[in-house]
Amino acid sequence: MNKALIVYYTEHHFADKGKLSNEEKVVIELKKLFEEKKIQTHTLLLEPSKKLHLKDQFKKEKEIKLLNKIPELNSYSYIIIGTPIVGAMTSSPVINSFIRQINLPKISKKKPIVAIYSTGIIQGFEIKKITSLLSMKGIKPILSESFNSMFDFDSKKLKEVKTFFDKFIELV
Repeated sequence: MNKALIVYYTEHHFADKGKLSNEEKVVIELKKLFEEKKIQTHTLLLEPSKKLHLKDQFKKEKEIKLLNKIPELNSYSYIIIGTPIVGAMTSSPVINSFIRQINLPKISKKKPIVAIYSTGIIQGFEIKKITSLLSMKGIKPILSESFNSMFDFDSKKLKEVKTFFDKFIELV
């Protein structure tokens, strides 16, 4: 059975429990779309073990420890990694730390198919950064997308997520 994993981070989740962030809205939409295709889907909201100010996250990116146990990634057919666009229009240090901690076996009959996305106001270098980090792990994403808006994502904006998903499914 095909399984999907959606890995993401949102600072908002830990600050405002009453309202969904744009990152969370994208994850919910992707999970729904995978499940409509009868693909068992898990989500992994990354949580740093220590709360750091964003400036300190960038300084200590290689040292960020996660509370989450990284699952056996080879047990998934599909992995989607999502990051908010932060700071100087780059990916979240928490996501970058997760990627640095990925340990896929060198010899594997079947590696997961990976796609990446970002959410924020203005697209920057976040996709390039994540792609570069993944390439150091021998992983080449087949698709990437940036969902941008200065407002909360609504149903119209989430149609872009469906388009991204449809392209992803077409490629696999």
